Amino acid sequence: MGIVSGIFNLSQQTDRKEIPTMNRSRLRSNLIPLVAVTVTLNLLAPSHTIAQDTTCTLSGRVVDAEGNPFGNIPIAIQSFVIVDGWLESAHLLKDFMPEAYTPPLISHTDAAGQFSVTGIKPGPIQFLAQPTYLPADEPLSSDLAPDADVLSVEIGEITFYPPYHKHPPFGGITFAVEPGVHLKNVKVTVKPRMRIRGQIVFADGTPLANAEIRTSTKQRDLDGRGSGSSSGGSRTDDAGYFVEYVDESGFYTVTIGFQRFSVTSEEFILETDQRNDSLVLTLDSKPVPFEALPEQMELDNTGQWVLNPANNHSYMRVHCESWDDAQAKAVAEGAHLVAINDAAEQEWLVKIFGTAPCWIGLTDTVKEGEWVWTSGEPLTYFNWAFHKLIDADRGDEDYVFMGLLPDGRWHKVGPQSPEWQMPRMTILEKEGSPAEPSIGEQ
Repeated sequence: MGIVSGIFNLSQQTDRKEIPTMNRSRLRSNLIPLVAVTVTLNLLAPSHTIAQDTTCTLSGRVVDAEGNPFGNIPIAIQSFVIVDGWLESAHLLKDFMPEAYTPPLISHTDAAGQFSVTGIKPGPIQFLAQPTYLPADEPLSSDLAPDADVLSVEIGEITFYPPYHKHPPFGGITFAVEPGVHLKNVKVTVKPRMRIRGQIVFADGTPLANAEIRTSTKQRDLDGRGSGSSSGGSRTDDAGYFVEYVDESGFYTVTIGFQRFSVTSEEFILETDQRNDSLVLTLDSKPVPFEALPEQMELDNTGQWVLNPANNHSYMRVHCESWDDAQAKAVAEGAHLVAINDAAEQEWLVKIFGTAPCWIGLTDTVKEGEWVWTSGEPLTYFNWAFHKLIDADRGDEDYVFMGLLPDGRWHKVGPQSPEWQMPRMTILEKEGSPAEPSIGEQ
């Protein structure tokens, strides 16, 4: 009997339930079609058991590259489904294929790196190392910002490696488990990601806890040849800590904004694979009262205008087939594709509409490299993703969608980009109150 089916660049399970063709978003975890290579690991007899229950269990230990236990980190098992011959992250299908949606299963390693996850749905799965701080209801960032990269998963005498280096679910290690299998003594090797973890406090030392903040990170190469920056939104935990993940060594400064206050760190160095977990930023203020914002206010339905009282603009999320279709829908509504002018507007959009991929009105179709809003508004703010989701021959990338990441970062794409099929919605914007009541007013 086959216990585990190995998926190498998307190999397939032999006995799988076919899923009907889907014309909605293709959230593809890899861009290689299924190949008829299935590896059955009969060598696992000493390390597994078969139960009557169809759900599965995965237990073992997490270690670093030197074999040292990697303790006290959140981990998750993310299920995948096969749609039109491609692997799709079940967690990212919530808005597009609710019947296939499966939330990640969350656990923690103990001090010795041991873990156990039960109730796993049979089929393709990925093992993920989640961010250190997780909201109570679901993983932060929809499994796209792990605290450590999984280098290998060893099950019995077989070791799985990632097909290429990308953070999950675009490049993670995927393998499939059959119904009722209990896999034991699994060895997972991880590599901690570079990060900046800081605490924000008021002048009297009180932590800025559970607050929405604005972040801006600037980086200079160690050899002085280049520089970069990023900005977006984040949220502090109960003790006032926030985390920013980076992938390059260099000189860094971090600026934090909260309400009308801001503070910038002194410049510090991050070497390759290094972490700075000791940053403390002090706001020049006594503690100020503020109303804690909900984790997310994502609407259940599309097609309804919502008023943003901060700028008196109305927004509506609608389904679309392409960027051109999105633009046509905007014209038909007497609106334009959303133009995002600052971090506050970006944070509001994420809270209202969530992180599903949505086209926005930023394009450089007129002149390559000169990005403009279709509304004609001046370009005053960027929220680019640090890296492309998938490495591939991408062609011209003249259009932008936001989403997938927790702060709604932007991804530039074109018809040849692997991610071109991801956005199946857009956000429309127009000035003034909606003709019909907004969700917040009903």
